[in-house]
Amino acid sequence: MGGRILTTVLALAALAGTAGAQSAPEVRNVRFGVDGDTTRIVIETATATEFNAFTLADPSARLVLELPQSVWAVAALATGEGRGHGLVETFRFFDSSADASRMVFELSDTARVVEQFPLPPETDGGNHRFVVDVRRADRSEISDQAGFPEPQGLTALISTRADATYAEPERERRVVVLDAGHGGHDPGASGRSGTREATVNLEAALELRRQLEATGRYEVILTRSDDTYLTLEQRVRIASAARADLFISLHADSAGPNSTARGASVYTLSDHGAGRARQRALQSTDWILENAPPRRAEVNNILVSLALREKRNQSAVFAEMLLPALEQVGPVVSNPHRQRGFYVLLDSQTPAVLVEMGFLTNGDDERNLNSASFRNRLMSQVAATVDAYFARMEEPSSGPERHASLSPAP
Repeated sequence: MGGRILTTVLALAALAGTAGAQSAPEVRNVRFGVDGDTTRIVIETATATEFNAFTLADPSARLVLELPQSVWAVAALATGEGRGHGLVETFRFFDSSADASRMVFELSDTARVVEQFPLPPETDGGNHRFVVDVRRADRSEISDQAGFPEPQGLTALISTRADATYAEPERERRVVVLDAGHGGHDPGASGRSGTREATVNLEAALELRRQLEATGRYEVILTRSDDTYLTLEQRVRIASAARADLFISLHADSAGPNSTARGASVYTLSDHGAGRARQRALQSTDWILENAPPRRAEVNNILVSLALREKRNQSAVFAEMLLPALEQVGPVVSNPHRQRGFYVLLDSQTPAVLVEMGFLTNGDDERNLNSASFRNRLMSQVAATVDAYFARMEEPSSGPERHASLSPAP
């Protein structure tokens, strides 16, 4: 490629594996370069290795590289995924059969492969390289590409079985799960005047349920409706079992001895949390596709990754809509949209946010959260945002429903 190439390098260390895996090719490095609307991907291996690369547009834009079964470890990324550069947002390595491995690169836009070729080592004992250049393209260019694979094998399985397995039936009302944090022997944070976080969380959840149910548009499920203790896993499972369309966990913050910190914030799932969510989902029988050996694990990996990214997308949309609404009632903290790996956000399919309504360690916030009038106004903003969020999701430009719409997360 002409022009200046900006390169990002992810050094990959070889994993110790089984005796059979030790003889497999080692993937040692992945590099990215950008030149205008073209992104170059360079895969470095210890020995000469055959690759086949092609792009797909549905259910999301991605580049797929097929190679013989290989040994691969991404340094410091236990989840087996990494970030890309240029058109490549993220990538993930799949090793799910005895004779094949696959790399899936999630793209920010539809693209086509313009070149793919091997290169010998630059020095004696150096790495062999396989180069793939992808360029931004519209869907018609992709479908017209010579050699573009017909929907068969894994692609056909994903496109047909994914919809059949995960497309939820039409429901008259959206399902919203409200999670009042803490409870029972876990009171949560304590206010300067003795306020229990578990109490204000529950009062807020009950008020939000009242307002949402009054619209007639929602089925509202509470993880707890009294001062009961629930484990974090129980809370997540309630949302999963209900196939919730939205999960909102309500909390009140604490800043310890710092009494000046105040204001609301909204948390969505972090990158680290996404890795935990993926592993949790893959251990669940909900994601098992039967009758698809020997590549069932690979299919499940792809489906989980796509659904998880869509969940993060939608969670972020709701968070960004909610924050200015909360600010109509009270202050918000600086950088109020935050990301953490909170366990209650780990369901791989349900858009989820954790709302910190204010700081109990701040006198003004504590008085507000103890005020039924304030909670009413605060929850009315949350309810209005729920309405606006689902209205946005139902717009034609927003794409298909959850479980069918699978697009990249930011």
